[in-house]
Formats: sequence, structure tokens, C-alpha cells
Amino acid sequence: MFNSQVPGLKAKRIYVFLCCFLQYAMLHSCRSTWSYTTGILTSKEDHQYDDQKIDDFDKNYLADVNFAFLFTYGSSMLFLGQIGDRIGPKRFMLIGTFMTGIIQLLIAVLFEVERHNRWLVLMLMILNGLAQAPVWPGLMAIMNNWQSKPKKVIVMGYFTACTNIGNIFGDLFAQILIEQFNFRVISPIYVAAIGVILMSIINIFTIPTDSAKEYIASFRNPHTKSLVYKQAHAEYLSRAGSRTGSVVSNQDLDISKSNIDQSLLTVARNTIGEPQLQPKKPKKDSINMFSAWKLPNVALYAFAFGCIKAVFYILAFWLPNYLNDQHLKHVSLITQMIEWGTIPGGILICYAGVYWNIRAILIVPILWIGTVVMICIDQLQKIKSHNSDYLYYILVFLTGLLIGGVYNNISGAIVIELSNMKELKGNKKSTATVTSVVMGYGATFAALNQLIVPQLEKKIFLYCGLNAIIAGMFLIPLIINEYKRLKEKKRNVEDQ
Repeated sequence: MFNSQVPGLKAKRIYVFLCCFLQYAMLHSCRSTWSYTTGILTSKEDHQYDDQKIDDFDKNYLADVNFAFLFTYGSSMLFLGQIGDRIGPKRFMLIGTFMTGIIQLLIAVLFEVERHNRWLVLMLMILNGLAQAPVWPGLMAIMNNWQSKPKKVIVMGYFTACTNIGNIFGDLFAQILIEQFNFRVISPIYVAAIGVILMSIINIFTIPTDSAKEYIASFRNPHTKSLVYKQAHAEYLSRAGSRTGSVVSNQDLDISKSNIDQSLLTVARNTIGEPQLQPKKPKKDSINMFSAWKLPNVALYAFAFGCIKAVFYILAFWLPNYLNDQHLKHVSLITQMIEWGTIPGGILICYAGVYWNIRAILIVPILWIGTVVMICIDQLQKIKSHNSDYLYYILVFLTGLLIGGVYNNISGAIVIELSNMKELKGNKKSTATVTSVVMGYGATFAALNQLIVPQLEKKIFLYCGLNAIIAGMFLIPLIINEYKRLKEKKRNVEDQ
């Protein structure tokens, strides 16, 4: 998955993966700790932490706060991705992570000091949405710059599990600090915020500012004919887009390292069959947000992802509250089941999509099966036996496996796939922009759904199922296109 013939590149790819993975995991732990804490603060049921509840912190106010956060997060991501393509993904990402950690600390302190200042909490959550917007596009751009193209979709299938690991971290912080040690309800938010800041400090020094292409280019030494140089050069030309299998002499490659950006060459053949070096076409400027919407399939994936993200964030922000209202024990453990299901679900769906070379044909049935599972969870309210607790564990796990698995694929592997389409050939610095379009619209739509949840009472799983059905309907045109592609491929094989 990370293999390379270039010395040291495999190791660099692995630690870039790990640093990016842990960075976003720590950031996502802030969201799950917020979800768990607010689930206690807004629960109508009697709780041992009732003395810490805030009188004016009810479900309607929580919906407004979550809407403000997600709307700012999504709308900011739509526009900020273009900035990330220009100032560099590492700087872009770290600005967001440091701001997130500081704002989370301020929110925790505010709950302790000025517990009834509703407007100040709202303003901090708006700033929190703005701070978190650059992080995912920045990390995706870093991953896109370092991972090998043939294995990139598989790598991203694993990488998107960072959101689930982060949510598990947050649930564990809550379980240990609140349920086991009886610390204050707000304590997990402190721990998650400090974790984000510490990981950001580490990544200042560990995540490289260059790309794999520039690292490979450092092996271009015209004075040696070693095997290492030939291997490095072969991979360098492969990443630069060359399709030739001919050997280029060292003399032809005597180009100053300081002019790497101008030294990318492609090999063409002249009329007598001799290799001839021609300068590569100049790279295009990064595309803007409006151009990204016009790219094939981007809009359809964005609309579908909006519905799926709405489901995911309804469950992320409201599942602890829902479970508390059902008088269930070990709420943090049941909440974790959706994450433990999403991790293998995302990886299995990713591998299946690569193996069979299909996306929408695979994703849509899985979404609709997940809808059936969520309807079953809704019906558990009518079962009052002790065994129903175990059914929650199983069905929430299956929801993660199916719905969460699809969510991870569209948020990770699909975005990378879209950003590497032929329409962006020679314009690979647009990853953050394309990611921002898909993710930004998804977060904005999810934000609007937060305002609906308080009106649903205990029917949130039925509403989530409706969103999953609509998401599948948006993907039907892509199913038709995939079917035509597979049919044409089969016809070509038969003709041969």
C-alpha cells in the first residue's frame, strides 16, 4: 500500500499517513465529547449530574448551536479550499487545528465561569466551525501529494477511519472521566482540546512541506548510473504523467535541481523514432469553487453526500441524547458501536469498489439496507425488556457498518477519485477545492437538518432512513453510467 522503490519514500508515506490520521482523530474527538456532554446537559431524564445542568440549555438551543457550527463549517469550507491550494496544505491545516484547540478550551472555561451566556457560546461555536473548516481539505491535499496513485483510493479507505477513531477517543474520554471517575461533565472537552493542540505542535515538525514528487526529484543526479537513480527516476516520470517505456540518458536529464518545477519533461518520438525531449505543458491555475461544481459527477456526489452527512451528524450530535431518553445504561459504549461498525464498513466497501471497479452500483443497495436497520432501531422503543439493550448494540453497529461505511467512502476515496479525473490533468493542486465543494455542501445541508431534529421527538431514525433513501436516488444516474461502462467493457472483451 505504501511501497516504493525510492529509498526512504515508503517510510515517509507511512509517517505522513499516521500524523495526518492522528491529527484529524484528535480534532474529531472534540466533536464527540461535545455530543456526549450536551447529551447529558439536555436530557429530560433524572441524572446523577443534574446539579451541573444549565437551565436554559435545552434541545432547541442545542439545535441552534449545532446548526450554527455546521453551517459555518460547511459554508466556510466551500470558499476556504481555494485558499488552501495557494498557501500550502500544511499551513492551511495547522491554522485550523490550533484555532480549534483554543476555541474548545474557551468553550469549556465558559461553561464553568459564565454558564448562562447563551450568545457567547453561540459565537464561539460559530468560530469553531470556521476554525475546523480548513482541516479536512488540508489533510486530504497532503495525503494526495504523498500517496502512490495506484493505491490512493485504498489508502484513503483506511484514512477516513480517523473520524471514527476520533469519535471513539472522545467517547472513551467521556466514559473514563465521567462514568468511572465522576469528574465534571465538561472535563472531556478539556482533554480533547489539549490533545488537538499537542498533536498540532508535533505536526509542525513531522509533516513535510514538500510533496512525494519533489522528494523523488531530489534523486535526480546526472553523475551516477546506480540502480537507485534509475528507480527513482522511473517513479518520478510516472508521477509526472509520462507514458513512455524508453530509457532516457543521464545527459538529457542534466537539469538544475533548483528549477524542478520547470524541469518536468515528457518523452515524445519524432518521425524517425528517436526519443525527443519536449517541455511539458504549463500547469493550469487552481480551479475555483464554481468551476469545481461543473466537473462530471461532482454535483451528484455532493448532493448524495449531503443526505448521508445529515444522517451521520444527526447520529453524532443526538444519539447520546436519544439513548439517555431511552433509560439505557452505558450510553458511551452503545454510541461507540456506530464507530466500530463504520471502520470495517468503510474499508470493505472501498476494497469491493476497487475490486469490481464500481461505486454507485455498490453504494446504493447498502444505503437502502441501512435504512431498514434504522427503522428497526426506531421500533426498539416499543420493547421494554432487558434484552433490548443488546439489540441496540447490534443494530447501532450495523448502522455504522452500512451507513457509516458509505459515508467514509464518499468523504475520502471518492473525493480523491474525483480530484484525479482526466479533466484536472495537469491541475492536481485542486484537491482542496474539490474536497471543499463536496464536504462543504454536505456540512451545510447537515446543518439545516440540525434545526429539524428537536421537532422529531423520538423519530430521528425514521428521518435518517428517509435521507438515506434520497441519497441513493441522487446516485441513480451514476448507476446508469456505471452499467453502460461495464457493458461496453464486456463488449470490447468479447470483440477481442
